[in-house]
Amino acid sequence: MAQHVIVVGAGPIGLLTAFGLAKEGTRVTIIEAEEQFNDKPRALVYHYPVLPHLDRLGLLQDCEAEGFLRQTFGWRIHSTGELIEWKWTPEGMGGNALHLHQGLLSKIIARHVSAQPNVEILLRTKLTGCCQTAGGVIAEVEGPNGSAVLEGDYLIGADGANSTVRQNVLGLQFLGTTWPERYVATNTRINLSALNYPESVMQLDQKHGSIICKIEQPDVWRVTFVEDPELPFEGLEERIHTMFADHLPDLPYEVLAYSPYRMHQRIADRMRVGRILLVGDAGHITNPTGGLGLTGGMFDAFALIGALNRVIHDGAGEEILEFYERDRRRVFAEVTSPRASFNLRNLYHLKEGQEKEDRIAFLRAVAADPRLVKREMSFTTQMETHF
Repeated sequence: MAQHVIVVGAGPIGLLTAFGLAKEGTRVTIIEAEEQFNDKPRALVYHYPVLPHLDRLGLLQDCEAEGFLRQTFGWRIHSTGELIEWKWTPEGMGGNALHLHQGLLSKIIARHVSAQPNVEILLRTKLTGCCQTAGGVIAEVEGPNGSAVLEGDYLIGADGANSTVRQNVLGLQFLGTTWPERYVATNTRINLSALNYPESVMQLDQKHGSIICKIEQPDVWRVTFVEDPELPFEGLEERIHTMFADHLPDLPYEVLAYSPYRMHQRIADRMRVGRILLVGDAGHITNPTGGLGLTGGMFDAFALIGALNRVIHDGAGEEILEFYERDRRRVFAEVTSPRASFNLRNLYHLKEGQEKEDRIAFLRAVAADPRLVKREMSFTTQMETHF
């Protein structure tokens, strides 16, 4: 009988993990508390090392059709209007980043998941409890038809930063800090291409710092800034327009959607307890400066797919799952979180004067040297787990 894996959470990481397991013949049940996939303005950019994995899973062509690839990256100095552009155009996929709204990514993966005969998706279904036995897991769920029990061989918590699996089932800590700012992500229609903005721009300024990325053609951009978290949510739309008055070039714009959220650097004290494993934001969460959050979650998914498939189908020992746990926590603690924190500080917290001038000089120096551009833009290769 095919082994059965229960995946809690139908965000992109849960769906991706489920798909990678199902393609190899594992029976998968996905449970999702919401009645539809989350399409709030959140993750958008996926760095180039994830693309070969998406290609192997048969997802990349659809992702490119719904989104687009880019090979340049810009830095804008708000106080002067200077635009510094990093360009890297090696052959093949190298250097490309994929721009694709997280909601569209989820829908693409969901289409492929739904085509697998060995996958069941249960929407409006909550995990209420789970226990482990000698040979598997027993999950208690509550859905539209009442309570039910699911028996599986493994359970994967892909249920985000407020993970029920991490908190209620495993009772793990979520160690780290919360940044003293609130992020406000907007989807905004504005013709920044007319001003030769690269498709991904970081704007340096203590007040008007921002991440500005094109979402879709021709003129929809994700414009993200920070504000005081003590401000009430009431009046946020008016504050967005006030911010944009000095924040963006003097062009007509339309805010299509917005989403405020707090930023954290946190990691669970374990990502595996027996036959229960965590993946993505359920195991660790970072601020989004530099687009390392969902990219890191994808690398979790690829690593867990590989490890579990080897255990289930190739007879590998479960020590490979322990390696998954150790290495994904190591990557987050040593690579992802420090770099994302570095990115945030250099975007919003640079002190006027010598510190800021030194940073600008560094950005210019990189732009002038293709070897330095390659070094900086290939950083995310360090986020991958190799078995």
